[in-house]
Amino acid sequence: MTGRRAAPWLAVVVVGLAYPVAVLAGGGAGFPSRADCVHVAHADGDLKVVFGRSESATVASALLDRVLKAGFKGSQVEPDGCGLLEVSVHGIPTLKVGGEVVAEAKTVGLVASVETVTS
Repeated sequence: MTGRRAAPWLAVVVVGLAYPVAVLAGGGAGFPSRADCVHVAHADGDLKVVFGRSESATVASALLDRVLKAGFKGSQVEPDGCGLLEVSVHGIPTLKVGGEVVAEAKTVGLVASVETVTS
């Protein structure tokens, strides 16, 4: 009778140990790199222009102020999903429009890129 009671617990222990061993054998849990969070646009669609990323809320806020003062209305600070704060403007319909925004940003000393919205 004790063998029958022990069997379910033994199965739980085996599975409980096997899963972490399997995960660690495969290189462990994966987290996105900073580069994984940059989704350069290659086609028209749901696009955004990104003016920069920062770990610091103060730096991101200062960049947002600069971007807004340059006339890029609708720009905002938001988490990029990889631990950074992103300053961007959404609603860019095409690569052509995105390229025009990037070119305009350059004329006021801002560095920008067109990216695909992923979330």
